[in-house]
Amino acid sequence: MVLTHPLPASPEPVPGSPKGRAARPAALGPRVGPMLAAGAADAWTILDAARDRAASGRPILSLSIGQPVEPPPAEVAEALTAALRAGRTRYSPLLGEPALRQAIARRRGCDEAHVVVLPGAQHALLAVLSLILGEGDEVITPDPHYATYAGTVATAGGRLVPVPMESPGFALDPSRLAGAIGPGTRAILVNSPCNPTGAMIDAAGFAALAALCRAHGLWLVSDEVYGSLAHGKPHVSAWDHGPEDSTVVLDSLSKSHAMTGYRIGWALAPPRLVAALGEWSAAALFGVSQFVQDAAVAALQLPESRLADYRAGFARRARLLVDRLADVPALSVSMPEGGMFALVDVRRVRGDDVAFAHALLEAEDVVVMPGSGFGPGGRGHVRISLTPADPDFEDALARLVRFATGGAR
Repeated sequence: MVLTHPLPASPEPVPGSPKGRAARPAALGPRVGPMLAAGAADAWTILDAARDRAASGRPILSLSIGQPVEPPPAEVAEALTAALRAGRTRYSPLLGEPALRQAIARRRGCDEAHVVVLPGAQHALLAVLSLILGEGDEVITPDPHYATYAGTVATAGGRLVPVPMESPGFALDPSRLAGAIGPGTRAILVNSPCNPTGAMIDAAGFAALAALCRAHGLWLVSDEVYGSLAHGKPHVSAWDHGPEDSTVVLDSLSKSHAMTGYRIGWALAPPRLVAALGEWSAAALFGVSQFVQDAAVAALQLPESRLADYRAGFARRARLLVDRLADVPALSVSMPEGGMFALVDVRRVRGDDVAFAHALLEAEDVVVMPGSGFGPGGRGHVRISLTPADPDFEDALARLVRFATGGAR
């Protein structure tokens, strides 16, 4: 959040105020600052513009946010409804319901003592950072990076340090991260598969990160919410390769099971941090809803085959995007290795990605996210969401190509 109207330095006294003291609004604390990556405030105006056009009756095709069009599996809603009817509306254990912690532990091959259930990976990230960061500590992350990392780190009292990765592809370069480590560095924050680039970290990459963390006494925090959406090679988890006493993995069901609104996620962490997260839960939320946790258990009990078509759709649309743009010299994109997004280089059409996105919306009723909303490395790119249904996705791609090649509607 940014204050657009600074507080007055010397407000006028208000009649009736004690001893004639000036009445002043309560000041915001020192941690209030930008909640998104640098440049995101301008980038996110595209969503307001798209909503305005849609409200005026324009049929907008959205390639913007990561909201799957598919509903969660029917078994999930059935389990939630059954839990409500059974009166599963009481306080829950601070670390999570035993059945859900056990289901998560089985999925990840760890002991349930490492599992803390929280309302979404976003909340889990804030909780973890609040407990491991001191005021002013630095968190380094590959850039481009997920848009809210800067704000989450700032809210926890730290400062995000984006470290540029090389385009195209934006593959992890541990040596670049090593060069950014300083006396104030407290943690390395990674996202694999990455939003917005689709890049994944392999075993060698995590081994290199683990070595850096051990050498410098750092935490390794790995956001793996897109881990089930790998487009070819298997997903690799930091949990299997990071330092045993300082690795945290964040995950949720928002993307893997299209359960964005359920707000259910978790952290895998060393026992000393798990205990602290239990105290955080007591202070911040006093547990996660029982009925939502029961729905999560049902989700995790589904066979992988039940979700195969849903997950394969992202890889199919990623390939369609790359193939469709292969013959468009003005646009370039690397095949994302996983996740539900791809980052398209639009600098040969228009260097300003925010201007590109607004012009595309105006000309073709297609909304994409400007890459500058995901850190400095995203400038000159736009993020394409792979979430729409195939016919809408193909239509939107055709309009994108037409716009980039100067075609008239």
